[in-house]
Amino acid sequence: MEAPLSSDEWQRYLRQMTLPGWSLEGQSKIGRSKVLVIGAGGIGSGLLPYLAGAGIGQLGIVDGDRVELTNLHRQTLYTAADIGALKAECSARRVQAANPNPDIRAYPVRLRAENAAELLADYDIIADGSDNTETRFLVNDTCLALGKTLVWGAAAGFQGQVTVFNWQGPEGRRGPNLRHLMPEPPTDAPDCVDAGVLGPLPGMVGALMAGEILKLAAGIGEPLSGRLVVFDARSLLFTTLKFG
Repeated sequence: MEAPLSSDEWQRYLRQMTLPGWSLEGQSKIGRSKVLVIGAGGIGSGLLPYLAGAGIGQLGIVDGDRVELTNLHRQTLYTAADIGALKAECSARRVQAANPNPDIRAYPVRLRAENAAELLADYDIIADGSDNTETRFLVNDTCLALGKTLVWGAAAGFQGQVTVFNWQGPEGRRGPNLRHLMPEPPTDAPDCVDAGVLGPLPGMVGALMAGEILKLAAGIGEPLSGRLVVFDARSLLFTTLKFG
């Protein structure tokens, strides 16, 4: 028997529980899920509020950076008053204020080889919204070692990308991972510093990632495993590339 929801939770989650295949069972799965988000920047700003709002049971936020003025055109979790504050702690307060139900944990540290396994170990789904190649490969390889599903997104210039790595399908086999797309870290991958970034773009990527995470947590729909969605914000053309 599924755990009963409080009156507050019924009101908060009613619109998503009305979706086909969701209902109380799907919401209960959401409430038991543990999701760790790497990066509380532009992608995190489009991702974290939706996860907290949907009632993810435990939500971890890893980010060692502080808010800067150059962040504010795209990192909508923050205001000018937050400049200098730790992003992990500030974003945790913001999303907790919107929904007090989830257990939200801030990890104001940089993800490194020394702490990656410990940080990821207790979570069911990992979301990578980081902004550098080294961290992306570290997250991917740690997820492979721990058997974790990884929802991945990237945004630079006008281009966004979203996919799901290392998903375990019904037959028990794991889907492809980042190294099926890029066997080794590229040395010339664009980032927001060099390529610039359209303000709404990271938020669009984060929202798409949130949709994938909620599908995985609730056990509905078809994950983007083995498929990379690429879109150009100038034309809003979406392309799906198969890999693996």
